[in-house]
Amino acid sequence: MNKTVQTFLDLVRMNSVSGDEGLISLFLETKLLSLGLSTSWDEGENLYAYLPGEGDTILLSAHMDTVPLAYDVEPLVEEGLIHTRGITALGADDKAAIAAILTVLQDIQDEGLPHPNLVILFSIKEELGLQGIAQVDTNKLSKVDHGYVFDAEGPVGTFITAAPGSIKLDVTFQGKGAHAGFSPESGISAIQMASDAIASMRLLRIDEETTANVGSFVAPGSRNIVCDKATLSLEARSLDPKKLTEQIKHMKDCLQKAAKKHGGTVTIVEELLYEAYSLDPNSEPFTQLKKACTALGLSYNEKPTLGGSDANVLNAKGIPTVVCNTGYEAPHTVNESIQVDQLLALTSLVKELATIKETR
Repeated sequence: MNKTVQTFLDLVRMNSVSGDEGLISLFLETKLLSLGLSTSWDEGENLYAYLPGEGDTILLSAHMDTVPLAYDVEPLVEEGLIHTRGITALGADDKAAIAAILTVLQDIQDEGLPHPNLVILFSIKEELGLQGIAQVDTNKLSKVDHGYVFDAEGPVGTFITAAPGSIKLDVTFQGKGAHAGFSPESGISAIQMASDAIASMRLLRIDEETTANVGSFVAPGSRNIVCDKATLSLEARSLDPKKLTEQIKHMKDCLQKAAKKHGGTVTIVEELLYEAYSLDPNSEPFTQLKKACTALGLSYNEKPTLGGSDANVLNAKGIPTVVCNTGYEAPHTVNESIQVDQLLALTSLVKELATIKETR
């Protein structure tokens, strides 16, 4: 069996749900050390590895964790497609990238390939809203010229030029409980307040650059009691920071007006999850990607995205970092899969970026 495919199958069988990456992180450190790299950790338990070479210093990055649905994975390889039996997710997000990086490092050692200075970063808790990379130690990346995060759905050969900023709102409506039959008029319904607020909001697709969503609405209670408390979790994201600010203001206004209308109160906790970024398609990392795709005969494509990734944090820290499509499809679902030829194409792309050729 192909080396990358076998490594990938071994990785997806290894449970590493967000917050429980201990086993895979120790496996990866042991593997990296065996390949001649030095390793270190930061306070957030992200794993770094270093392989000195020639010229620029290039960052190759992926995340170790998976969504809870990718637990006790039993991968199947059928007619060139790697998938599951439809009970769990596959975990190709983001273990396809890890498998490709490990294979290339093995090739560099086995074949004595010349390479730039390489820095490897395997982060944790990416699926929990970039919690791991939020604790990145930039001192451990101080010499990096540019980087690549391999973590996006779709065919290998597509690269992200811009990504959104995102803000979340954790909201609590406080009303007043009352018996729903005897004295409902003496109560203040938190459910009614929250519902009115949501009904008045611009949500989902706002425009081509902006989205907003209510992800959770929790108001437990008895059907014969006017509910006195409701909690909501909301988010907005946009490629345009001004539009993001305007959307969040609109959502907060709706929440506050609903509370005032019904005589209750609302508490809003706002948190910036990550900042937007936009990269110059003519900059060095894209130049290297274009060369790599030409050498491999891959179609080269650029596009913005409305998804966040570790690259949002890295770019905000001043490290120019491009997100690269990784070849998997339907991540976070039981239909997640990856074509073997996409996994091999990903490995070839990583190898082009991580080695030095005389023809370049």
